[in-house]
Formats: sequence, structure tokens, C-alpha cells
Amino acid sequence: MSDLQYYAGIDIGGTSIKYGLLDSTGKVLYRDQKPALVEKGIRPLLHLITNIGENLLLRAAEEEYSIPWLGVGAPGTVDNITGAIKGASPNIPDWAGTELGSHLKEHLNTPVFVDNDANAMALGEMRFGAGRAFKSAICLTIGTGIGGGIIIDGGLWRGATFSAGEIGHMPINFDGRKCACGNIGCLEAYCSAEAMLTRAREKIKDGMTDILHEVLAGDEDNLNIRKLFLAARKGDQPALETVEETARILGAGLAGVVNLFNPEALIFGGGITDGGAGFIEAAGAEIRRRAFSSATESLRIVKAELGNDAGFIGAGLLGEYRSRR
Repeated sequence: MSDLQYYAGIDIGGTSIKYGLLDSTGKVLYRDQKPALVEKGIRPLLHLITNIGENLLLRAAEEEYSIPWLGVGAPGTVDNITGAIKGASPNIPDWAGTELGSHLKEHLNTPVFVDNDANAMALGEMRFGAGRAFKSAICLTIGTGIGGGIIIDGGLWRGATFSAGEIGHMPINFDGRKCACGNIGCLEAYCSAEAMLTRAREKIKDGMTDILHEVLAGDEDNLNIRKLFLAARKGDQPALETVEETARILGAGLAGVVNLFNPEALIFGGGITDGGAGFIEAAGAEIRRRAFSSATESLRIVKAELGNDAGFIGAGLLGEYRSRR
């Protein structure tokens, strides 16, 4: 008789929904993803999430994996007790107020645990990834938006009203760029994927370099994050400057986080950090330059190890971290 525990998790993003099954060794047994299509509205999105949950549980049953609960990571402020979305997510219109947990429990007839997606990513990395050796860490996910999960003494810190970890919405410029959240000067407005692309477009408005021309097949409309980093790795100057400037801004913002929490580690995840081109190293150098030396003397700055699986892996574990803390 196997002593393995099995988990099912869903990671909801503004662009795609990733989901899968894993066991208690961290081995992913099944993974897949679907476009989120958030522009179609909340009702179709809920239908899609429910359908994904049904299929996950069906697949587990077919493989004779006993699944005690379904875990879901969702953007925005999430009441992890009820599974309700309490605060807006800039990347999913009208998301606040969605009773995600109760909806899924009703339709799937199984226990459901919902938490913030960055919190879920943090749990995954702390159990099976880059955070295994640490008891305190700030886990960052940098892509369409910027999220954060705070681990203190091995447990998630969710805050008094579930809002802890919204690192992307720390104001770093009091009269700066408008953020998708409606505020002014948020870190996300300067360091998200779209912010990087905007910065790159400004640099090439008078014409593309030879490297970018090759990477983009001569069409600026082909510019995306993957191709921007590809151009940077090939040595394209505007692309390298974009990566460097974005990393320095991010590092300046995170220096305050390091001074505030003095964590053992910062764990960088998300699509932007997968791009390479010295991004994490540049952000780390800026953190060490700006934060107190006493806060950085033993600080580890590491890349997340679980990649795109981190969110659904951590979501699957949520039933074991059900306390409000």
C-alpha cells in the first residue's frame, strides 16, 4: 500500500490557467494549461475553472489517486477561509466579489481551498523548490503582474485582512505612472512585462537595431517578452538597457522589502525571471547596493526552481496550510 499523498491544484492567471496533479514527493504526475480568456467575463471564467476542476478530479479517479481536496491559487486579495475574492486584480476585470470557493465546492462536491496565487507559488517553492533550506523568504512572481508571498517561520503570512504580499502595488514614485490597479507609481507599473515592453518600444521608436530586426522579423508588432530577452541575450543594446533598467527599478523597490522583513532569501519566479540576460543578477546588485548591509549580509537571492508548475503545486498543498495566518 502506497504511503503517498496526492494533490490537485489550479493556478489562475490573467493570461492562462495552469493545473495539475502531484504527489507528496513533489513529483508532477500530470500538468496542462488553458487560455484564461478573462476578456469574456467572470461567468465564462468560472465555468472554465469548474470544468478544469472536474477534469482534474476525474483524471485522478481514473489513476486511482485519492485527492482529499482541490487547491486553487487566484490573483487578488483572497479570503483563504471562505475562498472569496475580496480585492480586485488589475488583470481580471470585475474579479473582486467573486465567491470562488463556495462556487467550486457546490459544483465539484469536494473540499476546496483558495488563496492568493503568489502565496500558492511561495508554498510550492518552500516545500519542493528553491526555498527548501529556508524558514523565512519573500517569494516573487514577475510576469503580467507582480505578486509576492511572505514566509515567516515556515508559515504563510497573509496579513490581518489577507492582503499581505502585494509587493507589485507598493508605490515607488508618488506622482509616477498610472498602474492598472488605479493607483499611481506602483512597482508593477514599472517592472511588469507590459512595462518592460513599453520601455523597449520607447527605445526603438526611431528604428530597430539589426539584432532586433532579425529577432522580430522586421515587424515591431512581433515584440513580446520572450523575444525581448532573446534579443538581449544576443547582445542587442536597447534590449539589454531595457532589462538592466527594469531590474534596477525592481531592485530599488525590493531593497525596502529586505529592510522591512530581513528574510533569509528572495526567490524570483515568473515569466520575466525565466528570460535570463542578467535580470536577477542586476536586481540583486541593486538590492545589495540600497538595502542595509546588516539586512543583506546573509541574504540569498535565488531563482525559483519549479517554473510554471509552482502555482498549481503550491495550490495543491493549500489544505495543509488552511489557518488564517
